Amino acid sequence: MAPLEQVEKCARLLSRKSTDDEKFAGLLLLPRVIDAQDTDAWTLIFDAMDIRFIERLMRTGIKQADEQRTGDQALLNIAVSVIDVLASHASIATNTRMLDRIPTLCTVAAMEIDKVSADAISVLCKLLAHDAAIDRVLHDSSILVQVVDAASKCSDPRAIAQFLDYALNRGSHYIHTHHDTAVARGWAAVVASTAEAFDKSHTVLKFELIAALANALEPITVDDAHYIDEQSSCISLIQSVSSGCIFVLKQKTEATQYTDQALVLYSHLTRLWPHHVFVGLVHNATHAVHQKEAELALRLACVEGQSAIDSMMIAPPDSQADRMRIRRGWKLSVCAEIAAAWLEWVTRWLDDQPESTNIDEA
Repeated sequence: MAPLEQVEKCARLLSRKSTDDEKFAGLLLLPRVIDAQDTDAWTLIFDAMDIRFIERLMRTGIKQADEQRTGDQALLNIAVSVIDVLASHASIATNTRMLDRIPTLCTVAAMEIDKVSADAISVLCKLLAHDAAIDRVLHDSSILVQVVDAASKCSDPRAIAQFLDYALNRGSHYIHTHHDTAVARGWAAVVASTAEAFDKSHTVLKFELIAALANALEPITVDDAHYIDEQSSCISLIQSVSSGCIFVLKQKTEATQYTDQALVLYSHLTRLWPHHVFVGLVHNATHAVHQKEAELALRLACVEGQSAIDSMMIAPPDSQADRMRIRRGWKLSVCAEIAAAWLEWVTRWLDDQPESTNIDEA
């Protein structure tokens, strides 16, 4: 641990009783006095410091950045760098006073300010590694919903999409072990918002969110999906994901990476909510467009499955391209899962229908 006298000096400078100038001096002194790995010293500092001062620094820096995007970001740099060190220590990262910084950090992360936004994303990932932080953002879904909205406006949304990928996956693992009404509703709201952005976007964001949504649904079990749907209807989520997947599957392109991801994503829908996905095929859907989309998605999956079979039957694989196509036969299993889900669901649906003596009706 750093010399106690120096640690206590920093603590006094950063205390609630000191002036803003003294607090600022204390922040500048911290990295010179205390090693980033010194948990005991940083815990002492955190317990004594006025964390709201760092919050004010970030908000002032955000305002300055809004006014002049290329200006000096010293305040944001200092504030985020200190929070980054604090978030590296589990006992501090799970403290309520740290969790209260998440909304402002999300704002900084979505501002596309070179290194500062990247650092803010790093801090958020450190915080969300802890269940306490995941619980916070799912209980207040507006935090991540605002990040999704911001991503839709970013000129280069890749970094923020990667953060959403991590956050959604962590949320899904959390809900798997915490069946709580507020958590389920928060998860549904965030994923539905992400699905809507995926469906409506016509930029690179659409393709960045395919993997994020697939990774969000992958940890969810059928029981989890049923529970979530009971707490908050997943129909809009399903419709947005389905529509977005159809758009990707219909693209005439040599790049099949996104087509494969769209198939995987759609297969999760059929695994988790088959009734919502397929009911439009046997009943009049609420909207004719939804019925056509359900039919088209199933047809496209079958087309991709046939394409996978054709690729695997190419012989001999003389070229590198041929060998790549054969290796891509893995997606046949995904297409088969979609078709199997449809057959299982329609079989159950037929079994549930009342018996009829009218041959034409049957």
